[in-house]
Amino acid sequence: MLIITLKILVPAIIISVWCFRQKRKTPFRAGEATSLQEEFAYYGLSREMFYVAGLIKISLALMLFASVWFDQLTIASALGLSIMMLSAFLCHIKVRDKMFRTVPSLIIFALSLTLLCFG
Repeated sequence: MLIITLKILVPAIIISVWCFRQKRKTPFRAGEATSLQEEFAYYGLSREMFYVAGLIKISLALMLFASVWFDQLTIASALGLSIMMLSAFLCHIKVRDKMFRTVPSLIIFALSLTLLCFG
């Protein structure tokens, strides 16, 4: 039951951030960024990288959600999200961001690893 919950929760969070909260300022945005796109710029990443990362994260989130019914999607989607969230964490470290801002990426990274190991 926990695994199914995580297979729903993790994609819901990713999709919420990328589709519904993308242009909102949150306390977890790097530096003084007021949107996700500004945050990518703060990291020194291009606009194209912003769109590529968004496409990859949303695709992996949808795959992970689909793995509730198609278990064979679990490993690829959980591994991909683990890599993406570790990358997000490292971006925060690269710009010497405040540690509390790394918490969301670390939590999703840990949940993705949990799914990779036990899903």
